Amino acid sequence: MNLPTLLLVDDEMGVRESLKMVFSKGYQLLEADSVESAVAKVGEAHPDVVLLDVLMPKSDGLQVLRRIKQIHPHCAVIMLSGINSQQLAEKAIESGAFGFIGKPFDVAELRQKVACAVEHVAAQTP
Repeated sequence: MNLPTLLLVDDEMGVRESLKMVFSKGYQLLEADSVESAVAKVGEAHPDVVLLDVLMPKSDGLQVLRRIKQIHPHCAVIMLSGINSQQLAEKAIESGAFGFIGKPFDVAELRQKVACAVEHVAAQTP
């Protein structure tokens, strides 16, 4: 059985390292530190789930979300943000995000959300 692929997108290395520790078992991990790298990796690897920082240099995370969904519509994108706002979370969901989690994130909540996203993608994939 192939492991689900998880793309970790954050411009802060510390956040990516924390996420790698959380998801080191049970997932094939990819990472990107920029919008350009993230979009390229989505096109190349077609990850099952993307954990995407909302505040990225040179681009708004919601714009990146829309680009990812255009390239790979079945991908589940979970937005991560230090700005924990209900309005931002609603905009993310309206733009096609599978979920929204504030930073600092609760590890159990994040693991659960990613597991649900993987199940959702598996159910949609023909």
